[in-house]
Amino acid sequence: MAHIQFVDELVREYLLFRGFTASVKAFDSDLKADKDKGFRVDKIIEQISHCINVSDLNGLKEYWSHLDGLVFSKLEIHMQPAVRKLEYSLYKLYLVTASQSGSGARNEKIAEFFSKMLPELQGQSEWREWFMLPYIQKPEENQSFSLYFTRAWQDTVWVSLHNLLATVFQCMPQPTLTSYESDAALVKRLQDEVATLRGKFAQQSTEKTSPIGHQSRLSQYSERLSGPLPLVDDFCAIPSEQLDSGIREAKGLRGLLRQMGGSPVMGRKSGRSQSQN
Repeated sequence: MAHIQFVDELVREYLLFRGFTASVKAFDSDLKADKDKGFRVDKIIEQISHCINVSDLNGLKEYWSHLDGLVFSKLEIHMQPAVRKLEYSLYKLYLVTASQSGSGARNEKIAEFFSKMLPELQGQSEWREWFMLPYIQKPEENQSFSLYFTRAWQDTVWVSLHNLLATVFQCMPQPTLTSYESDAALVKRLQDEVATLRGKFAQQSTEKTSPIGHQSRLSQYSERLSGPLPLVDDFCAIPSEQLDSGIREAKGLRGLLRQMGGSPVMGRKSGRSQSQN
C-alpha cells in the first residue's frame, strides 16, 4: 500500500488549494501521530523493533494492541492462533534482547516483564521454562533458550511478521480515493486495446482498397487453382440415348413447322408482304 503516501499528499494539496489552513494543520498533526505508519510494513516493523531494542514493554504492548484492533482482530478465527503465536515470539525476542544488555539493566527489565505479564502468561505451558530466565547466568548456552539467541530464529520472527502484515494490508478493503491507481491502469489498458483494434481495422481497409491488396488476393486464388484439376465436361453426364431423342424431337418440330407454312414469325412477315402488294 505504498500509494497511501501519495494520496496523503493529494489530500494535503487539495486542502491548501481550498484554503483550509486549519484542516492542513490538523492533518499534519494526525500524520505525525499516525500509528499505522501509512500502512508501510517496514515502518511498522521498525517501530516494533525500536520498542524491543530499548526495552519499552509498555510501548510494545500498546502498539501491538493497536494493530490487533485495527487488523488482526478482523481476521478469520482459524488465523488467531498464528497471530497469538507471533505475538508471543515478539515477547520472547524482547526477553532475549533484554538479557543481552548489562547485568543491572538485564535483571531489572526481565523482572519488570514477568511482573506485568504474569497474569497473561501464567498457566501456559510454553512459558513455564521462561520464568527461570532471570536465574540463569548464561541463557544463550542453556539448552532451553539457546535456540532463541540464534540469528536464524530472530530473522524468522521478523520475516513472519513482515509477511503477515503485508498480506493483511493487501486484503484490506480500501476507500475509493486510494483505488485511483488501479482505475488509471485499467483506463490505460482499455485505451491501448482500442488503439490496437483501430490499427488493425485501418490495415485491413488499406489492403482492400490498394492494388497490392487485390494482387495479393489474386495470387492466393491462383495458388489454389495452380494445382492439377480434372477437366470435367458438364454434358458428359447426359446419356447418349437422351441426346439422340432430343435431336429427333428437334427434327420433328422443324418438319411440323414446314407443314404449317413456316414459323409464326415468318408467317407474319409473309402476310405483311402480301398486304403491301
